[in-house]
Order: sequence, then structure tokens, then C-alpha cells
Amino acid sequence: MRIFTRQRHVNEEALGLHALNDLPESRRERVARHLSGCTHCRGKYREAEELIHILRVAAKRTSLGAVLN
Repeated sequence: MRIFTRQRHVNEEALGLHALNDLPESRRERVARHLSGCTHCRGKYREAEELIHILRVAAKRTSLGAVLN
């Protein structure tokens, strides 16, 4: 999986996996370095974190809890 777009930003899939702590360590480090210097990607990463949080809260109230946690 490619983690960067042609515009040299982290792609949305990689941002989501990073927010879920589900990227391999070598890619996590690359994404973390990029996020430290890119406000665009940091904003997208925060959006991914917020969405994951909302889904986890909703999942606790449904049968999806086991899938997302």
C-alpha cells in the first residue's frame, strides 16, 4: 500500500490506519514524521481520530462494539 498521494500528502487509508494504530511500525514512523510538519495532513488525521471516536461511542450502544474495539 502506498501511504503518500501524488501531492505528497498521506492518503486517507493510511491516516485511518495510523489513527487505529494499525500501520506497520516502519510506516507509522514515516506518517508520524510527515504529520509533524504538514498542517493539511494533521487536520485530516484529527478528522479521522474524531470519526473513529464517534464510531466507537456509537458501537458501544450497538452490536458493532466487538468489531471496532
